[in-house]
Amino acid sequence: MPVTSPSAASVPAAQPPSLCPPDWEPQLCELKAAVEVLKKQHLTDVDIGALLDAATHDGIKTLPYARFFNAKEEQERRDDERRARDGTPGIGIVFETRPDGLHIIDVIPDAPAEKAGVRPDDLVVAMNDRSVVGIDSGELLKLAKGDAGVPLKLTVQRGAKHEVLTFAPVRAIVKPHPAIAKRLDGDLLYTRLSSFPEPAVGDYVDAVQAARRAGPPVKGLILDLRINGGGALNAAIGITALFAGRDRTAMVTVERGDAHRRRYTTNWPDYELPVMHGQDPLAPLQADDWWRTVPLVVLVDGQSASAAEATAAALKDLGRAKLLGMPTYGKGLAQTGVDLIDGTRLNFTYARNLRPNGCPMDGYGVVPDWLVPPRRDSDVDGVLLWYREVDLARAPYADRLAPDPFAQVRKARQKLRDARVRAKVDTARSTALPQRAFGTAADWQLQQALAALAGRPVRTIDAPAQLMPAQPVCERADR
Repeated sequence: MPVTSPSAASVPAAQPPSLCPPDWEPQLCELKAAVEVLKKQHLTDVDIGALLDAATHDGIKTLPYARFFNAKEEQERRDDERRARDGTPGIGIVFETRPDGLHIIDVIPDAPAEKAGVRPDDLVVAMNDRSVVGIDSGELLKLAKGDAGVPLKLTVQRGAKHEVLTFAPVRAIVKPHPAIAKRLDGDLLYTRLSSFPEPAVGDYVDAVQAARRAGPPVKGLILDLRINGGGALNAAIGITALFAGRDRTAMVTVERGDAHRRRYTTNWPDYELPVMHGQDPLAPLQADDWWRTVPLVVLVDGQSASAAEATAAALKDLGRAKLLGMPTYGKGLAQTGVDLIDGTRLNFTYARNLRPNGCPMDGYGVVPDWLVPPRRDSDVDGVLLWYREVDLARAPYADRLAPDPFAQVRKARQKLRDARVRAKVDTARSTALPQRAFGTAADWQLQQALAALAGRPVRTIDAPAQLMPAQPVCERADR
């Protein structure tokens, strides 16, 4: 006897779900109703907890720079923060998800990846034979994690010909070194901050003071913020205060609906962090005018983002430093985290940042005083086409009713990017300089910074206007 599907009329009508509380959003009521139906009528038992967890994760992920952590993920996040301070098993790469895939943007010197032959700008197509195409950053981090002594198989494409290469660096403890300082040419100092963790201010001061004591008086300083993705906002303000002195505006954050503005100054406690235990790390330096008077050049590039570009912008706007390099990434947004219930957490964007001069950074970035590419023979168009905030579909949290200020430049950038792909342009001269070369004779931007400090001409480039955002509309940051 043939089996036929029952008609809709033969299925018992579902009972109307109970009404939700009146203060709930309608969509929450709809979700609750759907869950009640699934619990009672789905063919098999449904893991409602997993379903709601996925709905929460996926929904919040639609907001730029927002993420929900369930209790397990939050514990892992805290463990990762601790390991990041103390050293964590890894291969020593920094990667970035771009529209065309997962790019390695830096390889840490002496780490397993560098020793295995991995290079900046390699396009990762698989980890441990699992494709990474289209997966989100959380999944990528899970794939990359592992114990020390265990290899991580990387399959990459390299160069314009997309040569497929496979590496198997063995994970080892990779310790962070966010602050370094070393002498150049006797009385000049090269310093670098690779990120802005909470201890950045104290670590940086210690590194610089040690280098100062190691030789004659320092007459010029270079602060390298290239390939610095940011970190703690207060740490960035602390570095600004270190060089700019007290009673200056470091940044203004504009919160929801422009209703609340907070002016961050270079005064304690605006840069206070838990790691400081209530003690101002800059207080002992107030009598040392060297910090506020030494000639200062800051190096930036398209991977200087968030707290890094906020620091560069503040030092430039306050007249304390000149910037040299390429336009910064353009992430002028601030995130915060709120602990919820049962060990869960929500990270989200709560404010946009204004420079001391009142200009926004989101999408625009910060344009250096001297536009200098990474190499003497750099492919300038290729360097300018590094993926930045301006290349997103639309700048996060822009006024949706106003014209998109980046539509034209975004279209021009993508058109040229597509043409270069069709022409199979070699990307070797448009990649970032390997971090190992920073601070060496092979560092072209550093050499131009030294020329600037010595009063010699700086070899700059002209950027095609169609590849750069127009000047932003600025306002008084202190209003």
